[in-house]
Amino acid sequence: MHRKIKHLILLSALVAVTSLAMADDPPARVARVSVVEGQVTLQETDGDEAGGNLLNWPVTSGTRITAAPGSRTEFRVGSTSVRLDGDSSMEVVDLDDNVLRLRLDYGTANVRIRNPDQLGGFELTTPQARVTLAEPASLRIDTERAPDTSVVTMLTGSGRVDGAGASTSLRAGKRVEIRGDDIHTGIAQRTPFDDWALARDRRDDNSQSLRYVTADVTGYEELDQHGTWRDDPDYGPLWAPRGVASNWAPYRDGRWTWLEPWGWTWVDDAPWGYAPSHYGRWVLVQSRWYWAPGRAVVRPVWAPALVGWVGGSGWNVTFRDHRAGPGVGWYPLTPRDRYVPNYRVSVEHERRLEWQHNGKVRWKEEPRHDGRRDGVTVLPREYFERRSIVNVGREPRVTLAPNDVRKAPLITAPPVAPPAANRPGRVIETRRDARDDFRERAGERRGDGQRPQVAQPVPGNALQGQPQRIMPGGAPVVQQPGAVQEGRRFDRPGRDGDDRRDERGRISQPAQQQALQPQPGQLPQQNVEQQRQERQRQEYQRQEGQRQEQQRQEAQRQDQQRQEFQRQERQRQDGQRQDAQRQELQRQEQQRHEAQRQDQQRQEAQRQEQQRQEAQRQDQQRQEAQRQEAQRQEQQRQRQEIQQRQDAQRQDQQRQEMQRQEQQRQEAQRQEMQRQDQQRREQREAMRQERQQAPQQQPQPQPQRQEARPQPQNAPAAENRRGPREENKENKDGRNRRNQE
Repeated sequence: MHRKIKHLILLSALVAVTSLAMADDPPARVARVSVVEGQVTLQETDGDEAGGNLLNWPVTSGTRITAAPGSRTEFRVGSTSVRLDGDSSMEVVDLDDNVLRLRLDYGTANVRIRNPDQLGGFELTTPQARVTLAEPASLRIDTERAPDTSVVTMLTGSGRVDGAGASTSLRAGKRVEIRGDDIHTGIAQRTPFDDWALARDRRDDNSQSLRYVTADVTGYEELDQHGTWRDDPDYGPLWAPRGVASNWAPYRDGRWTWLEPWGWTWVDDAPWGYAPSHYGRWVLVQSRWYWAPGRAVVRPVWAPALVGWVGGSGWNVTFRDHRAGPGVGWYPLTPRDRYVPNYRVSVEHERRLEWQHNGKVRWKEEPRHDGRRDGVTVLPREYFERRSIVNVGREPRVTLAPNDVRKAPLITAPPVAPPAANRPGRVIETRRDARDDFRERAGERRGDGQRPQVAQPVPGNALQGQPQRIMPGGAPVVQQPGAVQEGRRFDRPGRDGDDRRDERGRISQPAQQQALQPQPGQLPQQNVEQQRQERQRQEYQRQEGQRQEQQRQEAQRQDQQRQEFQRQERQRQDGQRQDAQRQELQRQEQQRHEAQRQDQQRQEAQRQEQQRQEAQRQDQQRQEAQRQEAQRQEQQRQRQEIQQRQDAQRQDQQRQEMQRQEQQRQEAQRQEMQRQDQQRREQREAMRQERQQAPQQQPQPQPQRQEARPQPQNAPAAENRRGPREENKENKDGRNRRNQE
């Protein structure tokens, strides 16, 4: 009994530890900006704002998207589409594996949910209402188009709207308007914005890529238009982009941006670049790059960039601007390369990131030992030492051949950028009028008021700042981190075969100390050249510190200007709101006086309008009843026709069955008569032969003896002999019986 209790306690502890580890995992889903028309800005959780070309920009929890008047935008996560019309602002409150919670502060949004599994975690709030769905649906939400008003229009599907102290069910073709404490329902009316959204939905519904990947792969809808599919016996389905240069390689045309909690994240410039950059692997087949999505899974895990990293402070490269210095490079991972995240994940999360096809994990089945890395792109290391956007196409990059980087040191990730605490804070603005609303606060997003803390990435150059080893000749030898050796990649627990690396790619401290111990024959002294290099390094650090301080001050100044602009904008909006309220009060007073004079006219107009609506409703009901009656009669007529056809078929089958049975009976009678005739003929033949043989078998008379003789054995046969008259009579009787039959 005590042993069972111990086992139960151990099992509970194991489940608790596993749940805690999975809770630290980053979200497996990240949305993308798929359409940008006009001026659209995106504000992330750390306060950074992005504008301009936002195509394929990642969208996660805490991201706010704003569309200026006359603009439109769309972001997608899997098969779910969220679209904003001009003069709209929306915040993604929470986005993870099973939850999508949105908050529309003002403007118009069109949302479409296709996957039934995502209905339970979907929620959209406005200052006046909260919307949930009961089935896959498409809906439009208008907020603050009129003061303190939210309108929810259900285009397809059904859902529920909570607001004004009540809960209202909403089905397709209906709308509900919530203004203060009042709720009004009516008929839905389509807008040009809905038609634009419907045209995009129809394009997505006809995607042929769903034969090769699941709808949970965000960005799948762009693959049909920009590439072709083929099947490969080794890698399964492969996709190749169209219209790329002959020397093109993945992860070369785009930008690097810092995204919490993953770190450096790739944003591709191509419209189709999101799915191939964050799922699957790339493979080089006959000198052409193909994207291999691998085995189709229901819920694939998103990755910031499926690349390997090379470089370090001791690895110098000459760039296109003829400047030489430390470089950081990256290359697309193939199915034979293992992806090791440089952010905190659980074992299960890392397992789901593995590339598989036909149940095989290729990097385990067929690891690579030649050290070859195709498609390497290199930038100066200094660009990754700050959390600013790195535009690869505009920077002095260099591309190297696979053989040129065979000896390049591998690193886990680029250098760690400065922490977010040293950066300007974020100014959160919920509504244009800064009033309270119907929604949960930011601290309630995950239920505990806090977001999970994720560890920062490991520095790319783990040995930076360590002392150098001096050879007798006076020339310094710099220890490069993680130098790859021939034939050792993936045959050890580390990422590149280095005995000092653990499963995350980090170099342990004892290994570092052992690597830096002086070898026999080394002198601990420093020469003049070393001192000069040290002074140059210090001068470079001082200048770099000044440059970073200037950048920090410039960032603070810009942040102050932005805050001042936002404060002035809020004041202007508050003034406009107060003016609007004052004008609204004056207008209401005038309307009240005018209403007293026009009350009878309005009542008469309302009565006529009600009569007209009632007549229309009755006419619609009558037409609907007529249509239903016509349908019922048509269905009844069709059922009667079907019943008649079935009865006719059944009668034909019965008649055919009777005819078949009659034929079988006649055939049996005919065969029976033939058998009887055959028997009679055989009997007559036998009797005839007996009559012929009877005289020959009679004994000859013996005159010598006059005594009485015994009767011969064939005497009965002689007695049974009939004459010709009897035979004729028998034949006549047989013919009569046959005629009767």
